[in-house]
Amino acid sequence: MIKEHELDKFIICKKCHTLHEKISLKDKTKAYCSKCEVILYRRDDNMINKTLALVITAMISLFIAFEFTIISIDVQGLQQSLTLGSLFMVLMEHEQYIVGIMFVFLIVIFPITILGATFFLLFFMKAEKAGYLTKRLLILLAHIHPWNMVDIFFISLLVSMVKLFDVATIEIGVAFMALIFTLILDIIITKSISFHQLWEIHAKTYGEVNV
Repeated sequence: MIKEHELDKFIICKKCHTLHEKISLKDKTKAYCSKCEVILYRRDDNMINKTLALVITAMISLFIAFEFTIISIDVQGLQQSLTLGSLFMVLMEHEQYIVGIMFVFLIVIFPITILGATFFLLFFMKAEKAGYLTKRLLILLAHIHPWNMVDIFFISLLVSMVKLFDVATIEIGVAFMALIFTLILDIIITKSISFHQLWEIHAKTYGEVNV
């Protein structure tokens, strides 16, 4: 019978739910599930520095995606340049309020919140400051990270562009390229960051911090 205070010594595979006892890893190594061989956790002693640099770059790229033109459409001489902000206004003008609200939350608020929270988490952990805040940020990111929908929006945008190719001339803007770059960085960040290791670093750095 495993007691409650011993639970931190074990980890459950997310795919097959096999229980494993945690072991110490060397730098640049990974622990795999003994049953389905899925990666359970990994160790990278330079993870915080690398991920922090990627997050800062992604924040700059996302800012460009919000501020500049994403696509320009020419339909029989009628030209219109669209930004992410103007896309929201178009939805509101056509009374697509639910879609507009989802657009704001999933494409604007959640990505900014996730990148901002990740930045402050890594910054404070690197500085070994704000133990209570970093713990809250770790919990927050665990709840909101699945809501990052920038990739889904990008796929939807591509589908819409394909449908417009037959009736309009489309010119890709700076924001479109910035959005692609942000998506690539988001994938790299997701693969680079290890919340298992962050919790271990947090415990070693701050000790037990009350929630």
